[in-house]
Amino acid sequence: MLETECFQCTIVVCSPTVALQVKENIPQVAAQMPLIKSVQTETYWKEVNVARMEELRASMRDLIQYLESESQEIVYTTFEDELDMDGIVVREPMQGYLNLQSYKDRVEKYVRENRHHLTIDKLTRNLPITEAELSALEEILFTEDAAGSREQLQKEYGEVPLGRFVRSILGLDVQAAQAAFADFIQSGAFTADQMRFIDTIITYLTKNGTINKEMLFEPPFTDQSDQGIMGIFTTDAEVHSIIRIIDRINANAEVA
Repeated sequence: MLETECFQCTIVVCSPTVALQVKENIPQVAAQMPLIKSVQTETYWKEVNVARMEELRASMRDLIQYLESESQEIVYTTFEDELDMDGIVVREPMQGYLNLQSYKDRVEKYVRENRHHLTIDKLTRNLPITEAELSALEEILFTEDAAGSREQLQKEYGEVPLGRFVRSILGLDVQAAQAAFADFIQSGAFTADQMRFIDTIITYLTKNGTINKEMLFEPPFTDQSDQGIMGIFTTDAEVHSIIRIIDRINANAEVA
């Protein structure tokens, strides 16, 4: 198979999977979501063979009905029913497959794969970063293989500071989150409900990286009390201490 033909085949197969990925609320599509995402990766096409293509065809044929008809292109094929199994040569697809991947999937995968980069590591461990360290992060992130341009990133994620963006993907290291509250916890004798509330904050930070203070009056922080933090901690001093800790954690996601 010529490289151009291989690339065209990749386009024909991957384009519908990109469209299907946004229809995860359909049970039949959700059941095939691992395969749908896998098809959009380089690894899948490096290891593709006749058996895997047949598996893909069988899995996808019943899902095509869920594509928007106006967005579908008519594809004409001239494939023969008989295959010369001995004469088949599998070639790697051209690099254009990157354009078929979800932009967000590609960017977030890149951040996760580079989590040990100095700046990213400091962000996840709640350590302050410098302007130079932020610039070093920008140099690796704003490339063709990662986020592309700053404008592309902002188009997909909005006007979010880069450090907060990284935190939103990786979360805060659990030990770093616990350490941030350690002195506060040791400063007083807290009730079981109060300790559970602090644990909820820590869990939220490990998943989301930062927390807006307004969230302390919204779920999941209203699960114990409709008043959120004010219904759990009885003194202003305790509430203010928690908010100061959160402010410091959020501040460390930006340049010191």
